[in-house]
Amino acid sequence: MAILLFSQDSIFYDSFPIKFYNLVVKQTHINMKKITLALVLLTFGMQAQTFPNPYCNITDVADVSVEEITVVTFGGTSITNTDIDTVLINETATVANVAAGETYALVVEGNTYGPFDTNIVAFIDWNNNNTLDDAGEIYEVGTLTNSDGTDGVSVTLDITVPADAVIGLTRIRITKTYTDEDSPAEIDACGITFDAFGQGFYPGFGQALDFTLDIEPMPIVNFPEPYCDIADAADVSVEEITAVTFAGTSITNTDIATVLIDETTTVVNVAAGETYALVVEGNTAGPFDTNIVAFIDWNQNDTLDDAGEIYELGPLSDTDGTDGVSVTLDITVPTDAVLGTTRIRITKTYTDEDSPADVNACGITFDAFGQGSYASYGQALDFTLSIAPLSVDTFQLNALSVYPVPAHDVLHINYKSSISSVKIYNVLGQEVLAKNSHSNNLQLDVSELASGAYIIKLVSEGIEHTMRILKN
Repeated sequence: MAILLFSQDSIFYDSFPIKFYNLVVKQTHINMKKITLALVLLTFGMQAQTFPNPYCNITDVADVSVEEITVVTFGGTSITNTDIDTVLINETATVANVAAGETYALVVEGNTYGPFDTNIVAFIDWNNNNTLDDAGEIYEVGTLTNSDGTDGVSVTLDITVPADAVIGLTRIRITKTYTDEDSPAEIDACGITFDAFGQGFYPGFGQALDFTLDIEPMPIVNFPEPYCDIADAADVSVEEITAVTFAGTSITNTDIATVLIDETTTVVNVAAGETYALVVEGNTAGPFDTNIVAFIDWNQNDTLDDAGEIYELGPLSDTDGTDGVSVTLDITVPTDAVLGTTRIRITKTYTDEDSPADVNACGITFDAFGQGSYASYGQALDFTLSIAPLSVDTFQLNALSVYPVPAHDVLHINYKSSISSVKIYNVLGQEVLAKNSHSNNLQLDVSELASGAYIIKLVSEGIEHTMRILKN
């Protein structure tokens, strides 16, 4: 309760003088009410700004045994803490700058006070509603084990700022709570508690730390950033790529004016260690050859032509891009490919014996009669890959038999396990045959299929395998 003490010259608010001009005893009752109301509002405002307002405090704080968080790093900002007495650390003056849609590593260190485990959780108020544990705002970072908080032992989690996060300042809270098999830590933005031997939640051992995030708008990325554009695009004569098929997804292109086609909204799902057929068609604008190359940024360093990222499919010859002529290459996703989304670029470049095409992720160029590289005839097309982890259960190729190849009227498929379904696609990605089965020996009637290349997708025991066949 605020106490007002009046004198001839000053007003004192809880013993702190506030300058007040021309106050006299004769002031009206109305004016005195106005002054009192103003001071009450001031008192309320001061209370509202008390840390951790407007967020919850740690409940039963007096009963929590502090085991400190020592280091927190996020968004390029680091916080070092040596306070071993306070349960909820106020680092809200520390502001980490992040951007919507971007991903940052959260790294936390702390003292476990011996060979014990402490659970680290982050709570971030993305929607700025003064609540820390809404859906999508809780991040279990991991368990710190047997660390004194200064030995470099840490837990780390990559956190992506939601694209719809409210722009501006918001709160992040890190909690560190003792845990074990018999007394697991509670995930609680407002408590350092654990379920003590299954008897209910009680104050535990640990600490919490609040700091501030400044969320900036999602960066505007202009295609093809962060990857290179096609150099001297204005000098390239477009001869279009008409169709691309990879891992069961097909892209059809009719743009005959743009040098680098943006199909990055098309996302193809692949898995590390798996093999997929890449099939490309295009217009050679007459009886000419065009060289087809794929560039895939497996290591996600925003460069398309590192070692192991370049795939020469071969030349397309004398095709209008709609007659079914294609080039095909089986591509195996490296087992060490970085997981997540990445870029693939297909280039199509005129070539002949005297003027061979350059293998160039950033250009449609050829070595014109040995006189150097110049803008050429062709096109490039970018799309997106989403790389999933290597499956523990993999399709056993050594147990699969497919014959005859090329196929004629009947295609035989034998596998060690029951094949639940088989689908056949043409190079445009159109399904031309489908069959459900419960047998490990199949005979498919392919007599009605036109001659050419096809993609077969098999499913056995929930595991999918894609391969290419030819039909005569």
